[in-house]
Amino acid sequence: MMYGKNGKNRRNGRYNGFAGGVRKRPSGGSCAGGAVSVVKPTAIGLAVALLVAMAFVMVFALVFVIMKSIVASAVVPLSLLALMIGCFVGGFLSASLSRERGLLYGLIIGAIVFLGSWIIGIAMGGETFGLLTAVRLALLLLAGGCGGWVGVNRAHTRRR
Repeated sequence: MMYGKNGKNRRNGRYNGFAGGVRKRPSGGSCAGGAVSVVKPTAIGLAVALLVAMAFVMVFALVFVIMKSIVASAVVPLSLLALMIGCFVGGFLSASLSRERGLLYGLIIGAIVFLGSWIIGIAMGGETFGLLTAVRLALLLLAGGCGGWVGVNRAHTRRR
């Protein structure tokens, strides 16, 4: 095949053998391009994780209001369950958006949600890092990691 000055095939008029024009080249691994590609899915996944967690907390609060009896021992496990569901959904979405490194994205979502809840706990009631906090960290990392793993390994449908 003979290519002209602009990379156009002289026989069929296509660029570099692709019908759609010039092929997109990889970025070359620059730090700035890689950082931007990590931040956007993580920010979207984190926002969705927090929204889902807030929605589940509201649903649990509504159930407590309807039942007219609040069991104090159920508040902490249900709030942890809401955060875990949020981390799973956030990890799933961020991994689905990036289509790579799902476990890493899920673990990042779980760690950020944990740090946020831990800092709020310290500010509100003087929470320290104890056994319950370590269990919360492990469960949020597990939920986020599982969501990221499922999100990156699900079958992607091609749009035509």
